Amino acid sequence: MRLALGLLLLAAAAALGAQELRPWTGGAAPALALEDLEGRPQRLEDYRGKVVLVNFWATWCEPCREEMPSLGRLRAALGPRGFEVLAVNLAEPKSRIRAFREKVPMDFPILLDRDTAAARAWKARILPASFVVGRDGRVAFSHLGELDWAQEKVRRQIESLLPN
Repeated sequence: MRLALGLLLLAAAAALGAQELRPWTGGAAPALALEDLEGRPQRLEDYRGKVVLVNFWATWCEPCREEMPSLGRLRAALGPRGFEVLAVNLAEPKSRIRAFREKVPMDFPILLDRDTAAARAWKARILPASFVVGRDGRVAFSHLGELDWAQEKVRRQIESLLPN
């Protein structure tokens, strides 16, 4: 019984500690050039001067689905200050993504990583995988797994990259 309780507490502590962005130590941001859901080319470098959250996700990924509404709230709150979300979908048909978007509003660009080459370049080995790119085009923070993007601590970390 004590062992089970100890494991439960350890798991809870790990979950609480995981709810934050980690400083990026992986070097320069990989290139990101993909088409969006409407077929328009999108490149990360086109967003230079903004803080950009690059989020790798899929409709079949439960944690990805769970965090989408908080991504939208964060974008709505910080968008006027120069913040953008790029949701990079991994190799799913457009019809499936559009059906998902009807259920979960996503008013930020959805990019299509049809062959998962972008995910491999960014080392997004688990989903969701998120990378916060500063106005200078360098990755500042990352997070692997689900995150409540509306949390005050997370929001403050991203706001630290935005102009005052």
